[in-house]
Amino acid sequence: MKTVRAFLFLVIISTITILVGTGVQAAAGDLDPLLSLLVAKGIITQEEALGLQAESEAIEAAEVEVAHAAPVVDSPPEAAKAAWADRFDVLGDIRLRYEGFSKDGSYDDDRRDRFRIRLRAGFMATVTDWMKVGLEMRNGDPTDPVSNNTSFDGGFQFKEFNLAQGFLEIRPNKRFGLIAGKFDAKKWWTVSDFQWDDDVTVEGLMTSFGLASGDGAFKSLDLVAYGFLLEEQKDGSDSNLYGGQLRSAFRLGGDNALKVGAGFDAWENPQHVADLTASGDLKGNKVTNFVDADGRLISDFEILNLFAEYKNSSSKRWPVKFTLFYYRNLGAEGLGADNDTGYFGRVQVGDCKNRGHLALRYSYYYSEPDALFYVFTQSDTGRGSDAEARRFDLRLGFIAKSYFNFTWYNTKPVYKEDETINRWQLDYIVKF
Repeated sequence: MKTVRAFLFLVIISTITILVGTGVQAAAGDLDPLLSLLVAKGIITQEEALGLQAESEAIEAAEVEVAHAAPVVDSPPEAAKAAWADRFDVLGDIRLRYEGFSKDGSYDDDRRDRFRIRLRAGFMATVTDWMKVGLEMRNGDPTDPVSNNTSFDGGFQFKEFNLAQGFLEIRPNKRFGLIAGKFDAKKWWTVSDFQWDDDVTVEGLMTSFGLASGDGAFKSLDLVAYGFLLEEQKDGSDSNLYGGQLRSAFRLGGDNALKVGAGFDAWENPQHVADLTASGDLKGNKVTNFVDADGRLISDFEILNLFAEYKNSSSKRWPVKFTLFYYRNLGAEGLGADNDTGYFGRVQVGDCKNRGHLALRYSYYYSEPDALFYVFTQSDTGRGSDAEARRFDLRLGFIAKSYFNFTWYNTKPVYKEDETINRWQLDYIVKF
C-alpha cells in the first residue's frame, strides 16, 4: 500500500510540475512540511519543491483576488429590451370636435352642425446619434391633404387610418440637417397656417444650413431649401414645388426675441394639381385662383414672402407673440396681376400648458385670388385664396397635456361679393 500511495503521489506532483514549470522560487526555510518530507525521501529535488511551493502560493493569491472581485452577472433579457425601447419616442394626440356653420341660404335653417374626430399616432426612432426615422398614422380621407378630420356619421362605418408621415432625418452636426420622405415640414421652417394648412404633410426633401451664430444681439442666420413632389406625369413634365427661406434670429435683451426672414416658392406645372381637383381625385380646398374658360390657371405661381415674429416671455403665465407675413405672387398674369397680394397677422397672449392657464389668439387672413396657390392653404376659412377672414381662439389648460379650444372664423371673399361664412369649433385635445 505504501508503494501504491507513493506512486500516486509522485504522479500528481510530477503533473503539477510539468504544468507550472519551475520559474518561481521560494525560500528553502518556507517549504511546506509535506514537500520537505518528499525532498528528504529523495522523491523530488529541492528545486522542484521550491517551484511547486511558489506556484501553489500564486494560485492561492489569485483565488483570493477572484473571490473579492465583483461578480459578473449576465444582463437579463429584460434589460436588453429596455435599452431597445429607449430608442423609441411615442408621439400622438386625439382631438374631439363639435363644429357648426352659419351661412344665409346655404343650410337647413341657415345652420349646420357636426361632430368630428382626429387621431394621430406614431413614433420617432433613434438609429444613431445623427440619424432618426419617423412614422405617423392619421385618420381622415386620404384624398384630402388639408384635413385629418373624420365626421361621426355614415351609420357606424369604420374610419380610415392612413400613412401621414414616414421619413428619415439626418443631423450630423448642429449646422446641417436633412429630412426626406413624407413629413411635416412646418417644424423645419417658418410658415403661417394661411399659406400651409396645419394638417398638410409634404413629400420630398428639405435641408437646413446654419450659416452663422453669435452670442450678442445677433443669434443666428440659417437657410432652408426644399423640393416637394406633387404629381408625376407619364406623358409630360411633372408637377413639383421648389423653394427656400433665409431667416435670422435676434436677442433684443431680457426675454425679447425677434425673427425675420424671406422665402420664395416656385410651383412647377401647378395645372396638374388643379386638374386633380377638377376631376375629384383631390379633395379639400376648392379652386379659388383665376381660371380661363377651359379651367386652366391664368397665372403662374412664384410667391415671395416676407415675415417677422416677435416674442416676449418675461411673464411665464402671459407670454406675448406677434407674427406678420406678406405675400406677393411674382408670376401673376392677366387678371391675376391685379390680385397678387396677401397678408397674415396674428397676436397671441398667454399659454395653456398648465391646468387653468389661458391663451388668447387673434388672426387676420387676407389673400387676393392669385396671391397664393389655393391647394394647401388654410382649409378652415372655407376658401383657399380670395379670402378675408378673422379668427379668434380661446384655449384653456386642463389636466396634464390636454386643453380645451374654442375657435371662431368669419370669412368672406375679396374679389366678389358673396355670403359671409361663420364657423365655430369646440375642441378637446389630449397629447400623448
